[in-house]
Amino acid sequence: IVSSSAKDPSRYTVNNSNSEDVTKDSGAQTPRLKREVGLVSATALLIGAVIGSGIFVTPSTVFRNSGSIGVVLVVWSVCGVLTLIGGLCYAELGTLLPASGGEYAYLIAGGKWLGKFGDIVPFFHAWFFLLISDPMSAAFQGLTFSSYILSIVYRSCPPPYTVNVLVALAFTSLATLLNCLSVKTSARVQDVLSSIKCLVLLSIIITGVVSAFRENHLLDTPFFTDDTKAANVVFAFYGAIFSYSGWNLITYIAEEIKNPARNIPWALIFGIFTITLIYIGTNVAYFVVLDASTIASTDAIAVSFAAATWGPLAATVIPICVAISCFGSLCAGYFGSARVMLAAGRQGHLPLVFSFITSKTSLPLTSILLRGFLAVGYTFVGSVEALIVGGVFLLSLTDVFVVLTLFILRFTMEDAPRPYRVPIVLAVLRLLVSVALIVLPFLKPVEYLQYVVIMAILTLGGVYYVLFTRFELVVPGSRQTSYFVQKLLMCVPSVNELELMLKEKL
Repeated sequence: IVSSSAKDPSRYTVNNSNSEDVTKDSGAQTPRLKREVGLVSATALLIGAVIGSGIFVTPSTVFRNSGSIGVVLVVWSVCGVLTLIGGLCYAELGTLLPASGGEYAYLIAGGKWLGKFGDIVPFFHAWFFLLISDPMSAAFQGLTFSSYILSIVYRSCPPPYTVNVLVALAFTSLATLLNCLSVKTSARVQDVLSSIKCLVLLSIIITGVVSAFRENHLLDTPFFTDDTKAANVVFAFYGAIFSYSGWNLITYIAEEIKNPARNIPWALIFGIFTITLIYIGTNVAYFVVLDASTIASTDAIAVSFAAATWGPLAATVIPICVAISCFGSLCAGYFGSARVMLAAGRQGHLPLVFSFITSKTSLPLTSILLRGFLAVGYTFVGSVEALIVGGVFLLSLTDVFVVLTLFILRFTMEDAPRPYRVPIVLAVLRLLVSVALIVLPFLKPVEYLQYVVIMAILTLGGVYYVLFTRFELVVPGSRQTSYFVQKLLMCVPSVNELELMLKEKL
């Protein structure tokens, strides 16, 4: 058992002057995460994280902003290509540094050349990830799941707020429990849920193909029209990009993927390519079955599609399918985000207790439970749409720093072996797109409340960083808390694999 009486990460990792000797001496007894996720499970996790409720509801929004079917298909295709380019950038970083944490780990590596202040950017990335983007995403997935399930019972009116929240809490807790069992169990759950998602969407596509030989509304509507406006197309891109979000989860669990040099790039390529084909095929099926006015006027396009093709049972089938899709994304989020918290705990940016893994199953149990606790808290907040806009801003800002880190590591780790190297042109394109996603919202009147909240959390993070990271202050009772958690959950600190990799490659 170790104490949390200091903030130096070397107190609980092998990141010190004798790390190589410690590693050799400890051998198999050194606590490490286990590489138990193969290519199929990694791809299923990616698909499970990406395909949530978006493809069942956002096509209508994309169509209204695009103005024509042709522009819609271009938007979904371009977003798929841009996502794949982002995936290739992450494939280089993920195979270079196959450690837990994804962007956080890469920012740590990129900041090494700045010396003792190089951890500022990764700290604030972890801070905002922990307090805003991740728990908010989990809460919304739980609430979306709840609203679709309850729509089967409350068909003519919205469900009571209390009932909606209680159901969301129940299934958020279930997702937490499933991820607390073992890595293999979590991966198998994702295999099943991702298969169900793909089967549902393939059913929609096949139904569209069959319907095309009967009544094809795609032929009744002009492919391109003069109604398309550049300003609106930008918002169409935002809607489509939202439906592709979550693909970077693979890099969060890189430390648990078998043969990461091969499986990380292929999981990203297979997963994103499959999702892009499914999304385009699903949109074409919608346009074949439904006329343009119906698509533009409905917010539940999948329900309208099923009602027009599958009959009255659609009122029950589609909500269940969307709920399963949301639950799959919720579970996949737990699998990935807990590893970011684990990485931050190892680096001393979070309390020591979050660097613990279970002694038997090698799970970051404390981080999983923290994610569940924060998600439950956000479930009670209610409507936080304004904060979501701020969340998109933060995600795009992270992408900018990650691509810049890729360029930095090309120099600081010039001689390190790279199983995959993304073409520099694609990396520059990804950087420009990320900058555009940050700037474009400010070209029109915006609601600044979300940015005020971001600044408040930024200030709070700055205080925490100075007090507990720089001055290494210790909260009274932290040592006793660390002892208690270790005994209760049978956890131990884990090896800081990232620091070992950096010591070898820098």
